[in-house]
Amino acid sequence: MKVESGSTRRVCTWCKRPLSPDSRPDAKFCGVRCRQNSWRFAINPARVACSCTRPLSFAYADPPYPGKAHYYSQKREVDHLKLIRRLMREFPDGWALSTSSQAVPMIAPLIPDARLCVWVKAPRKVRAFHAVSSWEALFIMGGRAYSGSVSQDLSDALFYQGRHRAFPGALVGMKPPAFCEWMFRQLNATAGDSLTDLFPGSGAVMECWKRFTDPNATSMKPVEAAVAIQETSNGDEELATAARGQ
Repeated sequence: MKVESGSTRRVCTWCKRPLSPDSRPDAKFCGVRCRQNSWRFAINPARVACSCTRPLSFAYADPPYPGKAHYYSQKREVDHLKLIRRLMREFPDGWALSTSSQAVPMIAPLIPDARLCVWVKAPRKVRAFHAVSSWEALFIMGGRAYSGSVSQDLSDALFYQGRHRAFPGALVGMKPPAFCEWMFRQLNATAGDSLTDLFPGSGAVMECWKRFTDPNATSMKPVEAAVAIQETSNGDEELATAARGQ
């Protein structure tokens, strides 16, 4: 709800635009497109059986991949060693880092204790003079211990076609909901935990996190707060700049 000039104004729970005055009293979306886009962001809520003594604090880093900074407005490469040191320092409970398959030989030696998971995309039929990469890497560090009393998919590989443009403001490299849910389950996250998206971009990851930890959630406000964290945390302006550019 949005209040203007003493009146209550309803807005679409997906695109945040005002609903038509003629819309039904129980309407949540401004049209079929927004309703369908919200449905495509379906997330299975967390169901974790564990003796949780406290909520955990996680982080996800999806920086411009090495050698790919030119796809983003800032066009600046991210210092991955500096980024990993920050993750290790500020998020001891656990974190996840995405990178390209080509960058694995460079990133893996920096975090030898991390688990290497892979996101395998659908086959790509293109004209090329060499093999085309069809997978991306996800490094997982820490996380909550699993409980054998709950049956769930704990595979360290995700097979899912990658492109997804339903989210408002979708950007290059945006991760689809299926990837986000898979990542959350690799960390064994549950309701009550917190997640910091170091490179928020379109905000899709935090939308998925909201739905993963709160089954009743249908929308998420923009992530200006997450960007603000980047600008003020330890004066790390380089990472904040890259975050705004993704």
